[in-house]
Amino acid sequence: MQQIFYTTASPEEYYCQGKKFPFPAPTCCPNPACRAKVPPQKHDFYYRNVVTGNFSGRVPIRRYYCKYCGKTVSYLPSFCLPHFQYTVDLIYMALEYLFDAAHSLHTSLQMLKACFKQLYWEPGHLQFYARRFWANLERIKIGLRQLMPRIQLPEQKLDKREGAQKVLRIMATGFPQIQTFSTRYFDQCRYSFMAPANYFSIPRAG
Repeated sequence: MQQIFYTTASPEEYYCQGKKFPFPAPTCCPNPACRAKVPPQKHDFYYRNVVTGNFSGRVPIRRYYCKYCGKTVSYLPSFCLPHFQYTVDLIYMALEYLFDAAHSLHTSLQMLKACFKQLYWEPGHLQFYARRFWANLERIKIGLRQLMPRIQLPEQKLDKREGAQKVLRIMATGFPQIQTFSTRYFDQCRYSFMAPANYFSIPRAG
């Protein structure tokens, strides 16, 4: 099980602090099927890759264990997305360029590489992110409706590129930062906005 916690620390700052980072300390079990009102026990760390375009490193992820339900929970910093090594800010920027009608796939890639000298993406990277976002677009809109009940969502009849662009704009303007959106969306829906399709075929606790 995973949780995402919001942090203002950059990936580089988080990396430098390592295991000394002030990780969140849950006061109760975060498993929806348990919720025991006893703090879970610290359960060591595991390491995962984080890549920003200007930084690449392996960072520690704090784990906790609940003795009542037997589940472990990992706490990801908000610049991370489950199943992705690239940060949420970089992925969002790529989507923003891609769905801008003024930018082609090639132009989007050139602009990203101009910003990030150590970004070694190929066109296939951007195509993958576009397909994943389009596949999840309706779920993202449902999540946005839950988080912002009065929000005006784009109409179904819009061209899918234009519809995706409008949803991205809501994600950017409706929340202080894209990491804020990502954290709140995950907390509300229990999956990330870029979750793989096979995730939804797996039964979830609670």
